[in-house]
Amino acid sequence: MKNLRIIALLFLSMSIVILSCDKEEDTPTIKDEYFKIEGATFVNSNLPSASTSVDAPVIDDLYGNIYALAGGSNPISITTSASVKNILIGIEDEKGYFKITPDSKKSVSESYLIYLIMSQDFEVDNFTLTVAIVDDNGLVSSYEYIYISRVEAGTGKLQVSCSWDKANDVDLHLVEPDAEEIYYSYSYSTNGGDLDIDSNAGCYLDYVNNENITYGDDAVVETGEYIVRVDLYSNCDITGNTNYIVTARYNGELISPSVGTNPYYGYFLPENADYGGAGSGVQVMKFNIGSSKSENENSKVMNVFSFSYPEGKSNKPLNLSPFK
Repeated sequence: MKNLRIIALLFLSMSIVILSCDKEEDTPTIKDEYFKIEGATFVNSNLPSASTSVDAPVIDDLYGNIYALAGGSNPISITTSASVKNILIGIEDEKGYFKITPDSKKSVSESYLIYLIMSQDFEVDNFTLTVAIVDDNGLVSSYEYIYISRVEAGTGKLQVSCSWDKANDVDLHLVEPDAEEIYYSYSYSTNGGDLDIDSNAGCYLDYVNNENITYGDDAVVETGEYIVRVDLYSNCDITGNTNYIVTARYNGELISPSVGTNPYYGYFLPENADYGGAGSGVQVMKFNIGSSKSENENSKVMNVFSFSYPEGKSNKPLNLSPFK
């Protein structure tokens, strides 16, 4: 009987351990609910404490977009004169962080660019990004912070987004397979593609620094090739580079492009501003959407019934700036 009790207790203990592990694995982390970082290692524990040594490295400057949207992105710039072994990025009061080993993300001397790929499940109104660096001796810098607010934007069946890090007028363009081009002057396509976020129009600054094109439940995602371009319409008294990132998702997943990369990372110089319209911009990617039975049926319906723009949007002057 005594042996049976021991066996039962051992079995119960093992069950508790297994259930605890399963629960921990099922618990959403910041990479599920906030963002991911390409090439980074995710550590599912609390951020290490800053070193108290006077020799600890120092972050001289931390810069990034103070706005983000679900399914979008955010370029983060870190400047330091210290040697950097790792960069640590997490969220204040949240467990888990990303550890990055700097490589090609080092854009210029002593400056590092990190790109956050926002989850489509990103729903909180705001959060505080927490950043530190670790030097070759393992010393951890003091933490620096960026307070980031969420901008309401559509995700939908197809979502193409652009985020940039300076208060400039950057424009996102998407050319559909039927050659309709969605951009600031033609913000709704016949298929229902919608430029629902247009930022800093004509240098009337809102500092959102994001643009977003979405296809909602009632839109038709046409079969064929799509072209994504990004244009610096106007330089708004910014010196130096404007770093940007473009992402494209279909049914929630990043698309594998036929040309270019996804995500796409790039930058503009002030002299790249061109006040461009249709056909303007740098091509960053092409991708193809294949056909499905439901899409074909929707296309047939669209041939019979014209698309109805969302209420109040059909004649909306999206950009009120006299310069755009």
